Amino acid sequence: MPSPIEHVVVLMLENRSFDHIFGFRQGVEGLRGNEANRLDPDNPHSPEFRVGTNAPFAVSDREGPSHSFNGVNIQVYGDRRGPASARPAANEGFVMDYREDLLRRVRQPSSQMIGEVMQSFTREQLRSIYHLAEEFCLFDQWHCEVPGPTMPNRFYIHAATSAGYVHNAFQKPFFETRTIYHSLQEAGRTWATYFHDLSEVLQFFPPARRSPQNFRRFQEQFAADVAADRLPNYAFILPQFLNQRHGPRANSQHAPEDVRFGDNLIADVYDALRSHAAVWNKSALIVTYDEHGGFYDHVVPPSEGIPNPDGLNSPQLDDPANFTPPSFAFDRLGLRVPTLIASPWVARGSVVRERYQHTSILATVKEIFNLPHFLTHRDASARTFTSLFTALQAPRTDTPQKLERTMLPQEAVAFAAEMPVDAGDEPLDTLQQEMLEGFFAMINVRGVLSKMLGAGIAQPDVEPILQTTQGDAAELINQMLTQQGL
Repeated sequence: MPSPIEHVVVLMLENRSFDHIFGFRQGVEGLRGNEANRLDPDNPHSPEFRVGTNAPFAVSDREGPSHSFNGVNIQVYGDRRGPASARPAANEGFVMDYREDLLRRVRQPSSQMIGEVMQSFTREQLRSIYHLAEEFCLFDQWHCEVPGPTMPNRFYIHAATSAGYVHNAFQKPFFETRTIYHSLQEAGRTWATYFHDLSEVLQFFPPARRSPQNFRRFQEQFAADVAADRLPNYAFILPQFLNQRHGPRANSQHAPEDVRFGDNLIADVYDALRSHAAVWNKSALIVTYDEHGGFYDHVVPPSEGIPNPDGLNSPQLDDPANFTPPSFAFDRLGLRVPTLIASPWVARGSVVRERYQHTSILATVKEIFNLPHFLTHRDASARTFTSLFTALQAPRTDTPQKLERTMLPQEAVAFAAEMPVDAGDEPLDTLQQEMLEGFFAMINVRGVLSKMLGAGIAQPDVEPILQTTQGDAAELINQMLTQQGL
């Protein structure tokens, strides 16, 4: 039976594990309430930190838990060296790793601060994502592709590989990597990425760029495109990574940002799609997270039968890192992340218990749009979920017009000042700084943004170190992208 889906919309948020979001939801592979980590997993008398509810909307620390490759090894195996016969995976190192990471920034981290890594949210805290799960389909065995940070996992959602990188390398020159966007274009399908400020697709994959029409501002264009029936066959939505001064707040959910803004972004996307019946009745919305962000999850990640996508291992010879990158053969998946699919073709309140992963999206898009080739061995081996959309005889008519929403705070509290300040005056965190430096390197060093978009506008050199606040950075990025017609 042909798929009824003509529009696939993917929203990828940041850094939350399945247990962190849905750990205490009924009917899923969640928490019993007695799961715990000790400060020293090898010492039975070491302080114990149990799982619990009412996680803070924003972590107390200005960076949040570690989710580097070495950090994830500690979290899963208790040792940064990773798996060994004497170190079976037990997911007992989350508290130990977070404390070690906190000590780099905090003189004496409190037990409450350390324990935040073990806490879960409730339905009352995150109304939109919980409402989506109740009305549509939730996957409780969906894993990210790499036991590591943002950049490699986001690469997999676009290219089914991270080109041998297991760490963030935002200043790396452009990757000549085939992406899902190439496949869509060659098959005559349309695509667009909807972004707020920063976009890894714009930055890293120049061969996929053809026109400014492929790169659209979410706030200005997404709802308008749905209303005008201009939604492409494949739409990838990036959240807002930076707080604007006197403007919209960051909604990526990357710690330490307040998760309520990302929860409202989920509602923004769903409400826009649902508002136009003709578009909604042939659409599938996928909401997922790039990786677990260092937050506790009790399910051990898969480590058998995971194919290396393309024969590239870490480290790569041209890796620009100023440290020794970890060795990794890309033969293990990362931890579970929340993933949901909303569509009028999906049964209400369903839970999928089979194992899936980010490249399942690429494999499913290949099936739905009849694309001729897989990108790598990884998406070729991934389970598809195309059959979800053919179980019903007709699209549902009982899907909610709008999602419930959590009330948003009216002011931000900067960690450094411990007093109310405009969110745009907060300093850049590590990820924001890395992404910002990569953005400016794309313009200054590579000098190709204008060429790739056909704008032909000269761009002045900009020194990223001068951008000390999120508001300053957001303003400059907006100015530069506007000059290019974006």
